[in-house]
Amino acid sequence: ECLGLSALPPLLERELEANGQQKLLREVEQPLCEVLASMELTGFRIDREGLREFGIYLDGLTIQLEQEIYQLAGGKFNINSPKQLGEVLFEELMLPAGKKTKTGYATGAEILEKLRHYHPIVDDILDYRQYTKLRSTYVEGLLKVADGDGRIHTTFKQTGTATGRLSSAEPNLQNIPIRTELGREMRKFFIPSRADMVLIDADYSQIELRLLADIAGDSAMREAFVSGFDIHTDTASRVFGVAPDAVTVEMRKKAKAINFGLMYGMSDFSLAEDLHISRSEAKTYIAGYMDSYPDIEKYLSDIVRSAYEQGYVTTKAGRRRRIPELAESNKMRKKFGERVAMNSPIQGTAADIIKLAMIRVHKRLAEAGIPARMILQVHDELILESERDCAAQAMDILRDCMEHAATLSVPLAVDAHIGKNWFEAH
Repeated sequence: ECLGLSALPPLLERELEANGQQKLLREVEQPLCEVLASMELTGFRIDREGLREFGIYLDGLTIQLEQEIYQLAGGKFNINSPKQLGEVLFEELMLPAGKKTKTGYATGAEILEKLRHYHPIVDDILDYRQYTKLRSTYVEGLLKVADGDGRIHTTFKQTGTATGRLSSAEPNLQNIPIRTELGREMRKFFIPSRADMVLIDADYSQIELRLLADIAGDSAMREAFVSGFDIHTDTASRVFGVAPDAVTVEMRKKAKAINFGLMYGMSDFSLAEDLHISRSEAKTYIAGYMDSYPDIEKYLSDIVRSAYEQGYVTTKAGRRRRIPELAESNKMRKKFGERVAMNSPIQGTAADIIKLAMIRVHKRLAEAGIPARMILQVHDELILESERDCAAQAMDILRDCMEHAATLSVPLAVDAHIGKNWFEAH
């Protein structure tokens, strides 16, 4: 017998109650709808003229690179064809190749990264790909979807991810490049609505590591955050057995990779690859880390065991992530499930916290009656546009709401800046 839609609410309500998720719905997801609707309607303005000029500049770089690549390859070929590129790299230039399949050689970014030091053509190809991607996806893509006022209206999805993070689509404004210098330039073309306005950008500093310290209850890591000491220097000092002031830049870099890697269930093999060290050295580092922060090790093994028993993990606010991979017989899939179990409660709790912060910011700005509004969220980062005269007040509200969105055993730290474009504000 077919039930009408009206029969669903009581059933779903009962399930919400049984899962302890009513508060999450009523106090986080439902109030957030209004905030996201406002952000989508407002949009984020782009400097169309500046973006067009940037596109022309990229074209010039691309043409220059093309010539260099042809010269190094000893002739013209289609750089965008994986088949032709594979033949040039592995048959003509004799670079060490992976296996050849029916379709040809693999020429993905990961493969090319490993070949960088064999031949200068590899750097040029990676740069060429970066420039053409910036040109097509970002320059042309953004110009195409801007409205009459030059504003981009993305769509935020509340149910688009498994961890509770927001996703952004058509266009995706959460993946504007930041890792490369030229990619970061893109942010210069994201500007406020009017000349008398500025952008305010605030982001959580190391929120996932802070949550790991809080959820795992590790006193050593908590102490580092409470005292305001740099966490990566603290980790390096403990793992490498040196005084904090003797920690080198290289040691801190390694400690940072361990801090973030282990939270995602990184193996000694992956750490060795990441840091270009031997596997036994990576094993020693991980063992040193676990000795330094024993409660982190306990948390990671406890959460995996609990996930196997229950089939899911939860955030502090009660958001569930089911992990069916743990019930599979495939070892690789099981390992993936274990990594998900380690990280989802942390990433999901961070997502819940920033959502609460967004609800607070929206409400507080309206109560203060100041001409400032939220226009974008990129995971741990919030962006407002505000009239210049009240920007300092808007920034104080933004920072305060973010720092007090949750009460933890460690402080939530926020970096905030004001600028005339996204690049400057970040």
